Amino acid sequence: MQSEVIDDILSVEDEAAKIIADAEKKARDTVSEAHERASGIIAEEVGKVRESGKAAVASAEELLSKHLEEYEEERKRIESSENTVDPAVLESAASRIVERICRTDSFGA
Repeated sequence: MQSEVIDDILSVEDEAAKIIADAEKKARDTVSEAHERASGIIAEEVGKVRESGKAAVASAEELLSKHLEEYEEERKRIESSENTVDPAVLESAASRIVERICRTDSFGA
């Protein structure tokens, strides 16, 4: 009878060890699966943010290009305009303005 009790105890201990080993394996597998799912979610979100950033950069580049084109058109329009003043005429007008200002009494007072 004592040997049967000892056999039962050893059998229970073996079963307990097997249960613990199975539980540890299941825990490792669960953690591993959770890690893989989390990595996938993170990679997906990083991809979304990257694509959003690329779209924002493309939009900014398009806007910049549009502004540069508008600036260039305005510059060409101004350069080709016949409403420009001859530098000699500007110099003469500036000289007359300075002379008149210097002749007034209120300038020195």
